[in-house]
Amino acid sequence: MAPELKTAKLTLTYPAYCCDFDPQDANRLIVGGGGGAGRSGVGNKISVLDVSSPDKIEVASELDLSRDEDSVTTLATGLQKNRTTLVYAGINASLDDIQKGKNEHFRVFGIDKPARSRSNSTHKITELSRSSIFGSQDADTYQRLLRVAPSYSGTHQVGAVATGLAKSSEIAIFDVSTTAGVAPKIRGKLELLKEAMDLDIIQVDEGKWQLAYCDDFVLNILDIGKTSSEPTNIFTTPIDVATGRERPSFRCIRYLNPHFLIAASNMHKGSGVVLQGFRLPVSAEQGGKAKLAVSARLPKTVTRATCLAVSNLSPTSSSSAKQGDTQFVIAVAAQDSSITLYTLEHVSHSNIELIIKLHPITTLKGDHPSPISGLAFSYIPPPQPPKTASVSSTPTAPRQNSLKLASVGSMGQTVVVHTIPLRRLSTASKIPGAPPRPPRYVVALKSRGPNPASIIIFSAIIIAVLGALLQGTLEVAGLIQPSIGARHLVPKHWLNPVPTYVSGDFKESDQIGTHSPFLAEFLAEQKLSVGSKGEGEGQKVVLTADDDLDGETGGQGVKVDAHDEERHADARSWDELPLSQKRAWRKRLEKAGQWTEEMGETVLKGVLFGEIGGAIGQMVAG
Repeated sequence: MAPELKTAKLTLTYPAYCCDFDPQDANRLIVGGGGGAGRSGVGNKISVLDVSSPDKIEVASELDLSRDEDSVTTLATGLQKNRTTLVYAGINASLDDIQKGKNEHFRVFGIDKPARSRSNSTHKITELSRSSIFGSQDADTYQRLLRVAPSYSGTHQVGAVATGLAKSSEIAIFDVSTTAGVAPKIRGKLELLKEAMDLDIIQVDEGKWQLAYCDDFVLNILDIGKTSSEPTNIFTTPIDVATGRERPSFRCIRYLNPHFLIAASNMHKGSGVVLQGFRLPVSAEQGGKAKLAVSARLPKTVTRATCLAVSNLSPTSSSSAKQGDTQFVIAVAAQDSSITLYTLEHVSHSNIELIIKLHPITTLKGDHPSPISGLAFSYIPPPQPPKTASVSSTPTAPRQNSLKLASVGSMGQTVVVHTIPLRRLSTASKIPGAPPRPPRYVVALKSRGPNPASIIIFSAIIIAVLGALLQGTLEVAGLIQPSIGARHLVPKHWLNPVPTYVSGDFKESDQIGTHSPFLAEFLAEQKLSVGSKGEGEGQKVVLTADDDLDGETGGQGVKVDAHDEERHADARSWDELPLSQKRAWRKRLEKAGQWTEEMGETVLKGVLFGEIGGAIGQMVAG
């Protein structure tokens, strides 16, 4: 049974396409969307929502945008300047302005916090800047992707935007500084051969960032710093030559930290979704490639992914700080309006870092009537340094009782916020005498790893099948005594004689005496019991025509028995048989699959043969 999360839902008056939480306030969610340019009657808006209650969402403030312009297609919260939170958005200009070659698609809004002295005051939303970043002036070009790197300084932030439906696709990298105005400053542009499917950006060190972007099958990174660099292909989804199946295509990518990245890929023809965690190369410029570190297949009901969001529950306090043990929470939105939650463990020891245990928590369904267009986790603040510095002091993690996950649906005009409970791990070290571990939080809900019972049962079935195949192969080859009847299921010409040891009173080698080894199969199959008569070396065996089997085998039945002078008075050795009887016996044994000409007649000596009826008559008639 899936765990239940507290859920709050709100229906807006316009289609919602994107959302993001305020980095400084997890109870404040910013949503953007609208009906686009035209006279549809549905306006374009940016809304500030109060999500402090786990059961209710309230509209704190809204800004009506021009109906002559496009709707809000992308949105990201940024720096805080004084009491104003900056919000970056993608909004195409009016058709008239675009036809004039002026499309100021990159907008910067400011959301002022209400004064604490006024309990009934609302958030004030103001447009602060609008810019044209893309070189393409096509009427269909719009700002499809927007991502900003979390800022550690609080005064400087780097981000990236990518085009959609452009004749010449591109990615533009910008930065914003609160000390020099809020308008973006262009750092560089990338011209792409194919439109970027998704992108993300992260700060990797002081004054250094890294951009990751992908198309359907290729993952690239670009180092951003004081010196210029070129994009590097670090991973290409391989073609499955063995099966000829179509390879999965990238849909969304997100950085986990500077060393790991997670991607959601759609299988061919909507056959499923796979999550892949990659270890990034230390030096991509020297030919390093990303390595697959962990992967998981989403439930079979999930056919295509549409959105991806990631939250680090123990973020570092600076870009140069080493990431310790932490847990990531991953949300994947699907085409069927469901959201699948995963946890991923990051383990750090000395200079070794691993990502392990990519396990599902639950799948959330039925909250949106239409596909989900945006996902966002609330921000987890990094630990604060201790007030009094000392050798044993460790940063203090802010108290976090829950993590919020917001999702928006465009056609349904819905906003849903799920509250995920967290719990604090013990700081006591497992090693006696060692210093306490840094405080951190993990999801209170238990994730589900692979079921060991299923693995054991599956392994047992595989072992049993392989054992049966091996037993059957050895039986057919005549290397072991028949026990599962494999020799009766294959053509006779596949068979080899079985070993000379048999069951019953003939199982001792000294009882078989000089009898031919090819008789062992007869003895084993018929489980012959001789009794105590046959003690001593050289006990004789007699072959007679089996009348009971003649009707089934077309006259090829052969019966093996211990020689009895009264019952087998007419039995003769091979040398004593007339030529007609020898021919009849050779034919019968050969058709029964127990003798071939290559074996020669020597193997038949030392065995007594009964008379085959009709052979004398055939000889006389001949």
